[in-house]
Formats: sequence, structure tokens, C-alpha cells
Amino acid sequence: MAATHRLDLLAIERALREVQSQFSQLSRDFTEPRDPLTDEVLQNVVEGYALIDEYVAQGVDLFDLQQLNLMLEINATVLCGKDPVRRLEYAQHLAATEVHFFNNVEGGIKDLFSWYCKHHSESAWKRAAGVYVRILSKPQLFIEGNHRSGSLIVSYLLMREGLPPFVLTLDNAEGYFNPSSIIRNSAKHGVKALYELPKIKKKYAAFLEGKAPDPREFFLSDAPVPVYQGGH
Repeated sequence: MAATHRLDLLAIERALREVQSQFSQLSRDFTEPRDPLTDEVLQNVVEGYALIDEYVAQGVDLFDLQQLNLMLEINATVLCGKDPVRRLEYAQHLAATEVHFFNNVEGGIKDLFSWYCKHHSESAWKRAAGVYVRILSKPQLFIEGNHRSGSLIVSYLLMREGLPPFVLTLDNAEGYFNPSSIIRNSAKHGVKALYELPKIKKKYAAFLEGKAPDPREFFLSDAPVPVYQGGH
């Protein structure tokens, strides 16, 4: 039985609300236009943090072959939350995303899983950064919502190592959005990718570590919670 701290979802929402309130000003420093954080998007992201919090608490391994499909639930949550009506509206899109996720040879889960297995011995920061680069670079892992889903998966990987999650804040917004634009416009295969993506990963890992919040900022201060290692 390992132990983990649970996420302070109210603190995460407060940080996101601050970004939301100053998004117009922040976006002046972005290299590409970004859609503002709507209330719906923000709430879905908070629900995404609740989901990965449960994954970590239950000892879920997203990179276990039997549990890879749980990444799809992260993507579905950031797109439409837990609302069954919204899920029904998105049903066709979610079904198409599942096909893309499993069948896209160049950018699907097989590519991400293969990369992860080859780099499993790296530091948590480099591994998380590399996974983010792999999700976001072309072709992307999901049809839509790769930035938000990727950041939640990054947070999940860091939390599994006892590190605080990545949460968008006033302090790190520019350092998050601008590199993300570079990653999104980079291909994950080809000669250029062989030397370009490792450099991007290294820089993003340094960003994640350098901007890592104090654990007390986004973790509850209660005693550690045992991680359940069995099934549901």
C-alpha cells in the first residue's frame, strides 16, 4: 500500500478562475491566438482533475495495456464533463475519437505506449514532458482537447511520483501556451523529429520542474490517503 495526497479541487478551480479573469491580458504574450476559458471548459477541466485524482488514489496505471482506454475517459471529461446529456450529444464524436485513438498508427495510443516503454527509466519530469509532446505533436492522440487532456495526463504522471500536478496559473500561462504551440505544429515522425522533439521535451521538462508549485498549494493538507491496489 503506497500513499498519496488528494487534490484540493477548490484550490485548482481558484487558480483557473484567476487565469480566466485575466485571459485577455495574458493572451497578448501568446504566440498564437487562444480560445478563452469559458465556464463550461473550466468546469470540465476541474472534473478532469477529480478523475485523475481518483485514478491515482486507486492505483490505476494508465500505461498498463489493460487500462489504456481510461485515457479516453479523460478526454471525454474535458470535452463534455460528466453530464449524461452532453455525453449523448458528443456520442458520435467520442466514438470517432476511440477509433482514432486505437487505430491511428502514427499518432494513436500504440505510438504513445511504445514511446513510454522506451523512456520509462527517465525522471518523472522528462517522462511527463515526453508524453505531453507525444500527445500534442502531429498527428495528435485525440481528435480534440489534446492540450487539456495532455496536461491532465502529465499531472497524473507527476502525482504518481508524489509530485504536485500541473495547473494553469497566472505565473505559468505564457510558459505553457507558447511551447504548446510549437509542439502542436511539430510532426512526431520524420528526420526533423529525431533531433527536434528531444530538445522540445527537455525544455518542457525544465519548465514543468521549474514552475512546479509547492505541494501544499494544490494538495489537501490532510493525512495521506492509502492507494487501493486492487480492482473496483
